[in-house]
Amino acid sequence: MVEREAVRRKERREGIALTIVGSVFAAAGVLLLVIGNPWMGAAGICFGVMGILTGIVTFRGESRASEILTIFVCLAFAMTGLLMIISGIVAPGAWGWRGGGAGIVAGALTFTFFGPGTVIFVIKRMRRRRSSRGGR
Repeated sequence: MVEREAVRRKERREGIALTIVGSVFAAAGVLLLVIGNPWMGAAGICFGVMGILTGIVTFRGESRASEILTIFVCLAFAMTGLLMIISGIVAPGAWGWRGGGAGIVAGALTFTFFGPGTVIFVIKRMRRRRSSRGGR
């Protein structure tokens, strides 16, 4: 019992830290947006908001709302990957000296991981919901 409480406290601390780091990323994204780099600003804001939401899920623990929020966050990460791919093609200068290739590679990795992850979370949610209704 004591061990479980220690794990829960650790999860709460990690959730708070992740929320703070997400807030910093969102603020940096807004700053980038204001100073004239809209692609990197949008990616930073998306990443920051996802960090905030993930921190909230981690802080709250398991619940129906956390499960739905997790699906949303995973989908948002996949969409950020698509945004990075598009920015690498349309505005390669937004990636600085690295060029558009960096955006394409980073976006492809992000989308490849979180796209299927979203599908898996949705399937798990549907199965859990179906089993709670008695298999109908």
